[in-house]
Amino acid sequence: IQVRPNWHDSTELLGYETRISGETEYVLTDFLRFLAKAWYFEETPFFLCLDEMNLAPVEQYFAEFLSVLETRTHPNNEKEIRTGSLVDKEYFRIFSAIENTHNKETGEPALKYKNDKEIYQALFGLKEADLNGIDETNATKTTLFDTGLTLPENVLVIGTVNMDDTTHQFSRKVIDRAMTIEMNGGALTDIFSDKDDLTYIEKPLTMDDLHAEYISAKEVIKNCSAVTGNEDILKYIKGETEDGLPQRLEEINKALYGTPFMVSYRVMNELTIYLAVLLDKAKEDGQEISLDVCKQFANTAIDKILLMKILPRVEGDDEMFRISEKERTANGFSDQADDGHEFTKLDWLRQIAPQHTEDNKDSYMAVDKLSEMIERLNRQSFARFWP
Repeated sequence: IQVRPNWHDSTELLGYETRISGETEYVLTDFLRFLAKAWYFEETPFFLCLDEMNLAPVEQYFAEFLSVLETRTHPNNEKEIRTGSLVDKEYFRIFSAIENTHNKETGEPALKYKNDKEIYQALFGLKEADLNGIDETNATKTTLFDTGLTLPENVLVIGTVNMDDTTHQFSRKVIDRAMTIEMNGGALTDIFSDKDDLTYIEKPLTMDDLHAEYISAKEVIKNCSAVTGNEDILKYIKGETEDGLPQRLEEINKALYGTPFMVSYRVMNELTIYLAVLLDKAKEDGQEISLDVCKQFANTAIDKILLMKILPRVEGDDEMFRISEKERTANGFSDQADDGHEFTKLDWLRQIAPQHTEDNKDSYMAVDKLSEMIERLNRQSFARFWP
């Protein structure tokens, strides 16, 4: 989906109600059709790309989507994830209604589509023959009439962005709900390479690979076997030790104190889930999980959360990152860093970030990103995550 600069509300994505014809109608969009299709093929991953997504303010045209993300639950301990509705069920009744025709008993409009399957056929102009081979368990579902269009678990949303003067910056609301991945390209000589970058993997990913086991930190301490089976790891993740996982994040907040960039429960939640997924994968691969192993994975998780959730929200001038005399004295910091520049909150963060050696530079990358931001601050008196 190509985002346009004039998108200032959600109508281009979520559609709108119109009465131009004299009857109430609901105008559906390709985005909604895509979500409806994903609901019909629940075992297939669907990838949605919002191209140049920050040509318009994301928190305006994507507001409902961002809010619905916060409603994800595992109802009644089911495996499936459920959310609030993006499009209310009444709009699908409007879409299915037969003009000027009503049920004699209830007075409600008569419906030309009776279930999700018939709505799906109407959305894509499909005939019955086009649906051969589709799981018939979906044939009689009436989810769209009962709860409306919710967010399918098998939809993964990717947004491409350029960060320059012609685009909109991201609000912290957006960054808090996304994972930021910076891609600056490779060597220019690669343009002459015969290497085919676009190749299909032999075994495509399925929903078994992409299913989210956890949506909250509380689910991790209840359901992650690596955690429930080791009391020391459980105490570490809950912060019942001096160097627990919450304390690691509090260290980062301590460095960010006095700025608008301190993080709260949402980032702690994502950090805990990230760590749990790493532990699950290691256990699946046959690795024995101990507290020391857990702490190593915690370093990996903290490094990635710094890169993808915390540093993208950090920006400001010299004054923003200046350490107060009270902080400097309390923590024993000198006025200057080793290379002679003023020791700032960015230097403090760099000390806290997981450190790498020459042999494992790719393992921990946040420390290098912070070095880049410090250099920019010293050169321009202003620093941010983006180049």
